[in-house]
Amino acid sequence: MKTEANTKPTTGGFLLRYGPALAAFLWIGFAWVEAAVAQKVRVAMPAKSMTFLNFYVGEKFSVYKAEGLEVSLEVIKTEIGVAGMVAGEIDYTTAIGSAMRAAATGVPIKAAMFSMDKVLIYMFARSAIKSIEELKGGKTVATTGLVATPTYAAKVMARAHGLNPDKDLIFIATGDVANSLAALQSGAADVAMLSIPFNFKAEELGFRNLGSAADYLRTPFAGVGATDAKLKAAPGQVKRMIRATLKGMEYTKEPANQERVTGLLMDEFKLDRKAAALSLREIVKAFTIDGTIPDDAVKAEIKEIREQAKLKGEIPVSQLVDYRLLEEVLAETKR
Repeated sequence: MKTEANTKPTTGGFLLRYGPALAAFLWIGFAWVEAAVAQKVRVAMPAKSMTFLNFYVGEKFSVYKAEGLEVSLEVIKTEIGVAGMVAGEIDYTTAIGSAMRAAATGVPIKAAMFSMDKVLIYMFARSAIKSIEELKGGKTVATTGLVATPTYAAKVMARAHGLNPDKDLIFIATGDVANSLAALQSGAADVAMLSIPFNFKAEELGFRNLGSAADYLRTPFAGVGATDAKLKAAPGQVKRMIRATLKGMEYTKEPANQERVTGLLMDEFKLDRKAAALSLREIVKAFTIDGTIPDDAVKAEIKEIREQAKLKGEIPVSQLVDYRLLEEVLAETKR
């Protein structure tokens, strides 16, 4: 006669019989939980600008979430954003030109990829000013930050017209492009460096367009920057950030998505349909093909940085750019 004791399975017997199935169940469960809980990352942006449209697209249409990332796009002054990255409080920056200028001075930060290699910044002035030459003598220029790409663009444009930007221009940092336009409107600035769509608004208000920075330089303008520590400690996360950013660029360019992206522009930047469509057309022209730019463009940037910061000694491209994780992503995409 069987007793209660010998009808109960032993712990060892249970594990032998059901262990493999239980392990598989738990593995699937943990994998599902890991996939379901997106990793939070903070991304610093110097301004709410359509320069970074692909990042907004990636966040809005769950491109980053598909890579397991919950992206928080935060408008932070360039200097504060870079300091926050070094302190480990910010994960990435989209202000790639500013990040490279910081790297040239020894800040441990790199450009991991580039989303744009053309500078979509326009110089607008009071209607009484008819040319860049007329800025000579101490005109005030509103820009997002003193070490930001719009400031660099203004200096390049001024030098091309025979001015000494360090003597002829007075730069004021406004924090974002909307504030730069407001400074121009209020008379606090003679000139404002504006990105899309604020250039359209400036035209409507009667301000004079003195030119586009794209006609004066080809330079790294937007992308993904990360600290050396982040690249070393979290290569998997950086690769997912790069992969999602590339996918966001492709999503933005895809003709089938134009209506959705135009709608996003209208909602986020309060544009009418015509302005949104014009903006989208210009933005996609500035996208890089695969996240890289020619070394010559980086070297030209380095030359400018050295002259502006009066840095001695050569600065290798590798001090500013690290393509290793991007190259891995591109190789995996081709498989």
